[in-house]
Amino acid sequence: MKAAAIPLITLFIIGLCFSNVNFGFALDQDDFSVSPSWSTPLYYQGDSVSLKLILSSKSSEVLTVYYIGVHFDWMEEESFYGRDLSEDPVTVESLKVHVFDPMAITIPSDVSVGIHNYTIGIQIADPTSPDIVSWDSEARTIYVQDGDSKAYRELLQNVTVKINEAINATYQNPEAKSLLEQAEDEYAQAFVSSFDEQWEDAIAHLQAADNYLDQAVAAEQLGTQQSSEMQRLLWIVAPIATAVIVSFIVILVWRRRQPPADEYDQPTETQEYPQEE
Repeated sequence: MKAAAIPLITLFIIGLCFSNVNFGFALDQDDFSVSPSWSTPLYYQGDSVSLKLILSSKSSEVLTVYYIGVHFDWMEEESFYGRDLSEDPVTVESLKVHVFDPMAITIPSDVSVGIHNYTIGIQIADPTSPDIVSWDSEARTIYVQDGDSKAYRELLQNVTVKINEAINATYQNPEAKSLLEQAEDEYAQAFVSSFDEQWEDAIAHLQAADNYLDQAVAAEQLGTQQSSEMQRLLWIVAPIATAVIVSFIVILVWRRRQPPADEYDQPTETQEYPQEE
């Protein structure tokens, strides 16, 4: 019984020794994660956006990245937007985070409106060997919107500001008021078209509203200018008219104070008598 106990104790001690020895590190997808950071939450046909990829290390080892990029479903197979780091690999320390330089992503103008998939690809060094491990993320999605909808939203913002300014201006000129009413009508029709996603019609209505607003401003300014000129003219004419009226009154009063012509002494005629011879 005692003789059998020695090998058991020896095996137990050897097991403890081997349990403290690190025979190598096998890289696993759970040892890191890559997440995207977009420059905008909205994506449009024909638009250019910026994308940053962020690698978070969950490993106890240093990770070395040789390539990182993204693939969209509108791209050809094996095509990527990415960065080739093979000449200058990026090392990420254990449990650290690295943010890669932003990449410019161009969404094709002819890509379909709707949901599109993309995956993140990375080539990373396995600390246990010189081999480079390739890893692709699960599919992520973005929603690509109609390119005209972006133009509509930008124009809508500008026209909304102008129409509010026009309303608060309380126009006095009748023509300006009429033009403002037409602008409001076009503005309302633009909303109706946008609800049906008729972006070209919506943009056309906003452009018409914008044109009416410009005309209303010009009409109000012209009316104000004409009113100012009339006031200046009155300031010039009024004193002259007053002087003329006063002069007329003075002359009239003076004439009324003059005595009638028959009250003046008339010269007497000298009667001539014939001389006696």
